Amino acid sequence: MLLNPNCKITEFNEFVKNHTHGHYMKTSMWVNTLDANTKPFYVGFYEEDKLIGTALVLKKKWLNKSYLYIPWGPCIDYQNQTQLKETLNLLKTFTKNENCFMLRIDFNVIRVSRDLDGNEIEGIHNEHITDTIIDCGFKHKGYGYAYNGSWVNRYTLVASLNKTIDEILASYAKPRQTAIKRHQIIGVQTRIGTLDDLDALCSFEKELAELQGFKPHSKEYFKKIIESFKQNARFYVTEIDLARMVQGLDEEIHSKKYAKDKEAYASKEKEYKEALQLQKTYGDHVKIAAGLFLYYGDTSYDLYTYNKKEFGFVKPVDNLHFFAMQDMKNLGVTHYDMCGFSGTVKKEDPYYGLYSYKKSFGSEFTEYIGEFDYIQSPKAYQNFIKQYRLYSKVKRKVNAILNQKQKSS
Repeated sequence: MLLNPNCKITEFNEFVKNHTHGHYMKTSMWVNTLDANTKPFYVGFYEEDKLIGTALVLKKKWLNKSYLYIPWGPCIDYQNQTQLKETLNLLKTFTKNENCFMLRIDFNVIRVSRDLDGNEIEGIHNEHITDTIIDCGFKHKGYGYAYNGSWVNRYTLVASLNKTIDEILASYAKPRQTAIKRHQIIGVQTRIGTLDDLDALCSFEKELAELQGFKPHSKEYFKKIIESFKQNARFYVTEIDLARMVQGLDEEIHSKKYAKDKEAYASKEKEYKEALQLQKTYGDHVKIAAGLFLYYGDTSYDLYTYNKKEFGFVKPVDNLHFFAMQDMKNLGVTHYDMCGFSGTVKKEDPYYGLYSYKKSFGSEFTEYIGEFDYIQSPKAYQNFIKQYRLYSKVKRKVNAILNQKQKSS
């Protein structure tokens, strides 16, 4: 096997697109969204003249020392032990030749099959791949908690679109189905957005950032993703017709639907008054949710989805996801990746709500084998680990302080 660090980009992207272990973060389009200080290598692995594998290798700097990173790992046949070992050994040599202190890889290789509650079930068992990678001289971060400082999420929830739209909706939890049916009455609809709608996405993310203490992205950042991925980017906007909502609620209240249910009647009457106030504040038409998605090959990815908190009670993101699933299905997507959760299904976990919500769309629990480091210079590597932890901690605190000041002002 030979390693060519300058594979033809069109050939490289096409290989990734059609590979079982393909991912949008393994493409030249993703490179276009990165900072100018990142040097990409479009590595191709060849047997004679045949391309049998690829790896997007990113060369980065940390305090004037270089390291390599391969997001979501190479596109190779992981069940072929010989190919896996040869690939890793070639990458180790490449790391040394590039004078880098480490090579980090997080593989999008499923560890084991699990049910929705996280219990191991019959099916995939790939822990032998972890053992092989370790045997090749890599340090494994372990099968720990998802939010432990890893650069990508080791856990995600993926919904299958390989069924009819009615079957997709039927796989949703009852609260999701109810919300979507209610949207027909209260005037909630989702459409394909344009660059002119990006202000809404920025505004909704900023609302969440002020609550959770992270730094929101700029409009230029989102625009760069859309322009880089072009037809493989999908931007969705959910809106509400408040005039229709007021009318629909008024008709419900004056019908006999809640004649025998005083509690339900009171609830609808309260909702009607809230709708009137919202209409007075915002007018008839309001953007209430937005989502930026990518798709590549047979998989779509929910990168950023936010809603206007004041309208959270109408569950606009439910509508957005249902529309997005239909749209992605029409584009040939069969795997709808909801992009990350903590991996813990216990209610005491601070991120349990995220898991509970994402699983309610009929998605499947997916766990990857995780993050591995090949250490070329132990001293430089240990310094990096200590410094990076400190940097991350300080960054979180600074963002929290800045957001708190901005919120107060």
